[in-house]
Amino acid sequence: MRTETLNKEIYELYQGKKSGVIITVVKTEGSGPSKTGAKMIVYPTSETLGTVGGGTIERMAIAKAKTIFETKENELVKYNLDDENDGQKTNMICGGNATLFYEYFSTKNHIYIFGAGHIGKKLVYHLKNLDYFITVIDDRKDMLEEVDGADNKIFGKFKDVLLNQEVSPNAYFIIATYEHNYDSIVLNKIYKSNWNPKYVGMVSSRSKKKIIFDKLKSEVDNPDLSYCYLPVGVDIGGDTPAEIAISIIAEIQAIRYEKEVKHLRDK
Repeated sequence: MRTETLNKEIYELYQGKKSGVIITVVKTEGSGPSKTGAKMIVYPTSETLGTVGGGTIERMAIAKAKTIFETKENELVKYNLDDENDGQKTNMICGGNATLFYEYFSTKNHIYIFGAGHIGKKLVYHLKNLDYFITVIDDRKDMLEEVDGADNKIFGKFKDVLLNQEVSPNAYFIIATYEHNYDSIVLNKIYKSNWNPKYVGMVSSRSKKKIIFDKLKSEVDNPDLSYCYLPVGVDIGGDTPAEIAISIIAEIQAIRYEKEVKHLRDK
């Protein structure tokens, strides 16, 4: 197995694209099959990638990883590779011991925010404390650099971004650019893709709704507007960037947990 393949899979776990347990050999003493720094991934399907030494210790590590999926808690375990050392017994006779660290990763919900302006910044400020992987997109480099808390920031033209990147299915898309023309370009781009979003919300006035939807329908046949929220947010009041951001996040949470709320689009 190539090291870059393992590293790529580890990166995807950190991004929240997959669930898995990363097992790392953090310490070895004496002789044994495990090497410090060795890594292995165990997936919920029991498939594995990498190795922590093979044999009995690896079988025990895989079994332990399965319990980690249930507890969802990281754990440090010391394994005894002979009959004299402290640690969990392995019935191995090669001597020494090995300490393995189990790190649990769950699939995250992905949110793509188009626009790093005032509302975009406030969205990230609140979302960063929730279990979302946040990507912010803008064509203004200086504005992107001011965003604090995003997991990923993409600089580029709105019509071109994400073209050559893997976009997570069932993701949440929030459109809050600085021009209505760009808002429309992004909306049409989403509907022309195969991204299969769970939610698309646009910061816009009701007066612009018909214009934006007419343009969408001129480029996309029978677009499914059931998951499109325009104007975005729930009807909780307030018109500052922070209040609008809270309204949007409340709407996303309601959709995620299938709760009934009063959407602004239905007002």
